[in-house]
Amino acid sequence: MLMGRALARSAQRHPDKTAVIFEDRSWSYSQFNARVNRLAHALSGLGLGKGDKLAVLALSGNEYLEIYHATAKLGVWMVPINHRLKAPDIAYRISHSQASGLVLGPEFVVLYDSLPPEARQAVAGCLLMLGQGPALPGAHAYEELLANSREDEPQAELHPEDTLFIGYTGGTTGRSKGALTSNRAIVAGYLYKVLDYGIRQGGVTLNPGPFWHTAPRNFTSLALYMGGTAVVTKRFDPREYLELVQRHRVTYSFLVPTMFNAILSLPDHRDFDTSSLSMLTSGGSPMPAPLEEAALNRFGPVLHEFYAATETLIITNITAEEMRRKPRSVGRPAWDVFLRLLDERGAEVPVGQVGEIYLQGPSLFSGYYRDSQKTDEAFRDGWFTLGDLGKLDEDGYLYIVDRRTDMVISGGENIYPSEVEEVLLRHPKVAEAAVIGVPDPTWGEVLKAVVVLKPGQESSFEELRDFCATRLADYLKPRSVDFVDQLPRSPVGKILKRKLRDRYWGDSEFKV
Repeated sequence: MLMGRALARSAQRHPDKTAVIFEDRSWSYSQFNARVNRLAHALSGLGLGKGDKLAVLALSGNEYLEIYHATAKLGVWMVPINHRLKAPDIAYRISHSQASGLVLGPEFVVLYDSLPPEARQAVAGCLLMLGQGPALPGAHAYEELLANSREDEPQAELHPEDTLFIGYTGGTTGRSKGALTSNRAIVAGYLYKVLDYGIRQGGVTLNPGPFWHTAPRNFTSLALYMGGTAVVTKRFDPREYLELVQRHRVTYSFLVPTMFNAILSLPDHRDFDTSSLSMLTSGGSPMPAPLEEAALNRFGPVLHEFYAATETLIITNITAEEMRRKPRSVGRPAWDVFLRLLDERGAEVPVGQVGEIYLQGPSLFSGYYRDSQKTDEAFRDGWFTLGDLGKLDEDGYLYIVDRRTDMVISGGENIYPSEVEEVLLRHPKVAEAAVIGVPDPTWGEVLKAVVVLKPGQESSFEELRDFCATRLADYLKPRSVDFVDQLPRSPVGKILKRKLRDRYWGDSEFKV
């Protein structure tokens, strides 16, 4: 279960098959593996070895996949960095991960220059520049390094439990944590995707999300593990996505809900031939029911949705047929993943009751880097939790109710805002909605909806309240609505409800 060695195996089995397509270039397996080996030897020559950390601040491209596999062959830990972060957060990741090298895309030279001196100094000895030559003093040109390096397989003592990368969490509930992900976890995740999605050897994949994010990078690398072809894009563009699916006869793909929305908003999206898709999956955040229905109508029964996280990889999966039978469910556990729903005392809750979700499985991470306290807090008797709240039905299907931190208690009633948000998003004028608890002298907390309307639309509290009144119990209706131009989001696109709450709770000692 070693990802780096798997690429060499694929190159041996399929030397002339196309491995990677990026823009107007393509590489066979023998060519791609040779580039990966050249990079691995170059990194070794710059002093990186097993257990060292190499940060990556770049857009998606063939180089990102080369870095991922080269570090895997050396036992070096890759540290993908979200390029939408501000300089202080990037510096934190470099410092916290103890990175001693950095691969930098040309688009981020100005951002790199804005980092504090200590962050730049930490990686100065192994600074690689993508693009046309070094744009920074002391940097090494990526292509020049490869041209002057060797193609033979690197020799390193590797073990399935060796760390492959540090995946930094979104940080919506505090300082971002570095999740240690091993070869074992990634390869197990590959195998369970094959079992759950029916992915075959030799498939063609396109996953247009940024490669600093675990899911699109690993769905893409899965193709290389299985001897398939990976189509890569620098950025997501909905029209380009459909064009590439049609041109390359893409067979499986991963998108987040906002991508589905952008694709289905194109007036001519049905003019593109997407019949080659045998599996199209959504993840990253729950897909609203209206969008799910629209995606099913457009793409057919190939749609899946999964529940996963940086720390866990895939947890559950639901098929198109199951979506229609089990609306709002995220499906049943993936192969060899086991769930327990516990109350605050650690006792299992009955079927249909809400509890905190705990799990065990072979694709689980190895702990939070340099944070044993957070690691210990996330485990209970060997079972891991993300802090999400959910319930299981009598058939074993999981429903995500909310994160524990989002629960609202109003007059003694536990309210899970996602239920209200789901209804608001069905209103034809509503583009986005976040529901939070705000202080109330009688009820302790009452519900407030913060809403972004679709362009050109107008609405009112009364209109949305009445819309909810016909679809929700009385205590679930928002007691007020604020209309805003945009909702605060984390760098990975999650709505930051804590920032919304801060506007209404102020300096109050208690916020529940």
